[in-house]
Amino acid sequence: MVKKGLTVSVITEDKSSSEIECDAVISHFDREVLINDKLCDALGIVLLTPGSGIWRFIDEDRSRKSEPPQYW
Repeated sequence: MVKKGLTVSVITEDKSSSEIECDAVISHFDREVLINDKLCDALGIVLLTPGSGIWRFIDEDRSRKSEPPQYW
């Protein structure tokens, strides 16, 4: 684990969250970025249907679709 290893924010075409400092954990098994419930809360994300990638910001009614994964 890398303490305070990342600065994270959500950026969409019409809105951005605040920047959050968080720890980084590197997994040898997962190939996608995973976030936990505390980071979701801090970023103002509400998961509507996580398996389908539908979410919204806590202060809006608009549903949003997750972007496809990026692999580095």
